[in-house]
Amino acid sequence: MTSAVTTTPTAGAPVPAVRPARLLLGSLALGVVVMALLLWTGSGRPAPSPPGIPDAGYGTEWALPVSRVLADLAAILTVGLLLAGAVLVPARDGVLQGARLRWTRASRWSALAWAAAVVAQVVLTLSDVLAQPVPSVLDPVLLWSFVRDIEVGRALLVQAVLALVVGACAYVVRTTTGAALIGVLALVALVPPTLTSHAGTAADHTVAVSSLMVHVVAVSLWCGGITALVLLGTADRRPFPVAVPRFSALALWCAVAVASSGMVSGWVRLGGVTDLVTTSYGRLVLLKLALIAVLSGFGLWHRRRSLRDLASDSARVVFLRVAAVEVLVMAATVGVAVALSRTPPPVSGDVPLASLSPARLLLGFDLPPAPDAANLLWGQARLDGFWLVVGLLLAALYATGLRVMRRAGDAWSLGRSVNWFVGVGLLLLATQSGLATYSHVMFSAHMAQHMALVMLVPIFLVLGAPFTLALRTLPRNPGQLGPREWLTSALHSPAVSFLANPIVASVVFLAGFYGLYYTPLYAWLMPSHWGHIAMNGYFVLSGFLFFWALIGVDPGPTRPPFLVRMIVMIVVMPLHSFFAISMMMTTTVMAADFYALLQRPFAADLLADQHLGASIGWASGDVPMLIVMIAMFFQWVGADEREARRSDRRQERAATTGQGTDELADYNDYLASLQRRGEPKD
Repeated sequence: MTSAVTTTPTAGAPVPAVRPARLLLGSLALGVVVMALLLWTGSGRPAPSPPGIPDAGYGTEWALPVSRVLADLAAILTVGLLLAGAVLVPARDGVLQGARLRWTRASRWSALAWAAAVVAQVVLTLSDVLAQPVPSVLDPVLLWSFVRDIEVGRALLVQAVLALVVGACAYVVRTTTGAALIGVLALVALVPPTLTSHAGTAADHTVAVSSLMVHVVAVSLWCGGITALVLLGTADRRPFPVAVPRFSALALWCAVAVASSGMVSGWVRLGGVTDLVTTSYGRLVLLKLALIAVLSGFGLWHRRRSLRDLASDSARVVFLRVAAVEVLVMAATVGVAVALSRTPPPVSGDVPLASLSPARLLLGFDLPPAPDAANLLWGQARLDGFWLVVGLLLAALYATGLRVMRRAGDAWSLGRSVNWFVGVGLLLLATQSGLATYSHVMFSAHMAQHMALVMLVPIFLVLGAPFTLALRTLPRNPGQLGPREWLTSALHSPAVSFLANPIVASVVFLAGFYGLYYTPLYAWLMPSHWGHIAMNGYFVLSGFLFFWALIGVDPGPTRPPFLVRMIVMIVVMPLHSFFAISMMMTTTVMAADFYALLQRPFAADLLADQHLGASIGWASGDVPMLIVMIAMFFQWVGADEREARRSDRRQERAATTGQGTDELADYNDYLASLQRRGEPKD
């Protein structure tokens, strides 16, 4: 794996301040040693089973966390190398060559190592679950049954396959856009094990799992980026002064995400503040937070001191040596995290199944009380880590764009800013309030949340003009492909042109109603927290696409005339109303088995609750549509006024300078010619 990284330095390369091979091997060894030491001295230390109880043996008990450390470090290195190839190293015309190509190609070896470590985890996890030594579980039929039928096995199999795909694609990709897409795939590959991890049995596993997912992705970007910078600085000094500032901005966001998600995950698993010092789990949480604080301190030092003169050899050497220490600290943090995952927490979700309510078994939390105004707003509010991060990220990115505009002295519409933050606020309200809790147990609450996410939130987000703000604030990279160039290319791509067609956008929009509720899809998605995230994500995205195609002010594909868009709205409104009315008349309960298993004492008439939800959908659908039609009308009038002003300016310019075309004079000449044609000839 290191042979592809330790390439022959280019001409003028700096004196090596860090030996890449030694650093990578040292990081690997440090992560394993820290993990083993913490398990040995803490409550996660493997212990033999009592006599007569099956035991997987010390080999499995120690090899399993070691394979986890290897997989995590290989995944971090893969993400970092792809980040260097796609974003950090400058490239001309988006073509992978030189350093970018070298780092992207190197990621195939780390991806293969990642896949191999995950495959080892599959075998060792099966050995651990069955309490049998490894040789006893090396049966292809048994292994296939494990990865096919057991959730943990499926998650590991998906991760191994995705890691192999990343490695294969890294070998053939030739553009920075392709490298970026592979990097996104590598980040996606990090997610499956988080869904079945230690946090999955937490007292509130929806919060714990969502927070863990954000934590893992942010850590991989942060640690992988630092590792890539060290490897880059030891191999080629030319792109180094550009790569470090590019990563610095990303590192700040990652540090905030890592710290916040880590605290949320710890809070869910701890019974109180005293558990931080009285339990092994709490002390590991404190140690991990301390290491993250140390890493954040290094990052602050870099931003204030070492970013000033990276072009000089002395400054670069200092940066590399400090960054190498960061890499070691990060490896130790990974070791702590693995030890934490093997240590029993004070608040355990491992309770007898007989003592769990049906709702707790299905949803991960007990049934809330009967809904009222207070419970729907704040009384039964529950954090959803995924949407909380999405909402805060949308607000922070927009605020960052506004700050860049203000520093540049450029003006930005206050109305657009208000619209955006209102949209983000409504998104958080719909996904974090009591309404989100009741949407898991009542069809009427689910439909109310659906209408808020598909009708209200997207309208405000579209009117916030986020793409316009991004294009005006993202840095330009002449001759290179960066975030601004990717966004511009995407907005004018054939795929976006097709999807943004009002007719296509209407089909996608209506599919969220007819395709979801009149197929088995709704019953299949409802029992899963991630099914809810998928549905809500589709609602927001389909609504944004629909309203962006109709009233969007951002640059993009050429939109049809306002009359065509008005006609589309006139067609969509009755189709939505027909859906709601047809649901009000149906006699079949959707997802009936799921709702029956909840055994809720309130709203026991499932069909009546479904009819109530349909009424909510009908009543709350036409008003936003009417608002959109009014907004479209005013946009139409404004467009005509702007065109009239442009025409007046052209006429004035033609009359005063003689340049251009005098449209009024041409029209008068045309009328005169028609009159002459009608005159009788002598």
